[in-house]
Amino acid sequence: MDSLVTANTKFCLDFFQELSKGDEPANIFICPLSISAAFGMISLGAKRSTADQINEVLHFNEVSQSKGTEPEISSKGVSQEDKRDQQETSEPPNPQTKSLSNTKSLTEYRDSDSYFGKLLKKLDRIKSDYVLSMANRLYGEQEFPILAAYSDSVMEFYHTSIESVDFRKDTEKSRQQINFWVECQTQGKIKDLFDKDNITDSTVLVLVNAVYFKAKWEKCFDSEKTEDSPFWLNKNEQKNVKMMRQQNTFRIGYIEELKTQILEMNYIKGKLSMFVLLPPFPAEDPTGLEELEKQMTHEKITEWTSPTIMYEEKVDVSFPQFTMESNMDLNLILQKMGITDVFDEAKSDLSGMSSSPNLYLSKAVHKTFVEVNEDGTQAAAATGAVVTKMSASLDVTFNANHPFLFFIKHNKTDTILFYGKVCSP
Repeated sequence: MDSLVTANTKFCLDFFQELSKGDEPANIFICPLSISAAFGMISLGAKRSTADQINEVLHFNEVSQSKGTEPEISSKGVSQEDKRDQQETSEPPNPQTKSLSNTKSLTEYRDSDSYFGKLLKKLDRIKSDYVLSMANRLYGEQEFPILAAYSDSVMEFYHTSIESVDFRKDTEKSRQQINFWVECQTQGKIKDLFDKDNITDSTVLVLVNAVYFKAKWEKCFDSEKTEDSPFWLNKNEQKNVKMMRQQNTFRIGYIEELKTQILEMNYIKGKLSMFVLLPPFPAEDPTGLEELEKQMTHEKITEWTSPTIMYEEKVDVSFPQFTMESNMDLNLILQKMGITDVFDEAKSDLSGMSSSPNLYLSKAVHKTFVEVNEDGTQAAAATGAVVTKMSASLDVTFNANHPFLFFIKHNKTDTILFYGKVCSP
């Protein structure tokens, strides 16, 4: 399963880089795991180049390469139930799933489906400590019957179902049905996912992908210490924001070559953490954030967040309240990244999903919501770098008063659940 976590992180960073190609700095908030799971679900029923493109862009092909040598997640402090789950992750995929593919190369990719099933179960198990709802579902035109074997496998590995709707004869009812389901799955935070223009009578297959997350800080901020403070959008512009403050013990590190601080703030019980990467102040280095974005790799994240790099210190933290909501057209973004056939009626091969030769993915969207305040977080949806310990002092300062990157990680599995950039709180 570790190789699936690595694949998800690589896809997360690739996707983020594609989103960051715009000329103007912008806030970004994504749930890479949810997108990966959603397209893993598509890949399960895809064949030939349609499957190859998805597996390559989402790095699922690298998951299969680790078969037989898959390392287990550290069992230190893990319950016997978790150990049994870890042993299960090395088992071969369900034979029924392999039957969906008609070539050797596609059969090998099915390791990712088995690992997704195990990973999603681990995340679901601890909902008493936080709320995480990944609303992934396929809605297909009722004239395109879905194969029973495919539906069973999607339920087994991705914990969701394929819904049949009447896009052609009752477009508006279908749209409202989808929107209502998403609103329920995200505690009412994501409403009207699809506008009237998004769903038409020619729609045949829609991938719905929405996320909701809520957790309290392990060390909450005192609202009485929150005050208006300047946040520097760049070296020349600033805006007033609600800046939260506290002095407490946190894990913190410093990336010397990038002049970047990294801070870990745990959520309650420490099962999840927010890591904040704060580049130099824009007046000192106006390209600091851009350079940090370029240097982000799976290997660097692993190194920078490791216990040997980050140390506990008494830190004076200033961190802004912020709320972000985004609605992304995955069709356009993923086509730029190399997933094209599944969106093309003439090229799409989803014959593992349906016997119809004309089935293709009409629309895929990813909508997210995040709110960070004193209590916690509510969300819906370079080589040679030297990392050194922060110099010991009574008052290490971490002042997030300018653009920064952040990600929220499930600590036991090292899974990045959310990844974002704050340019303007």
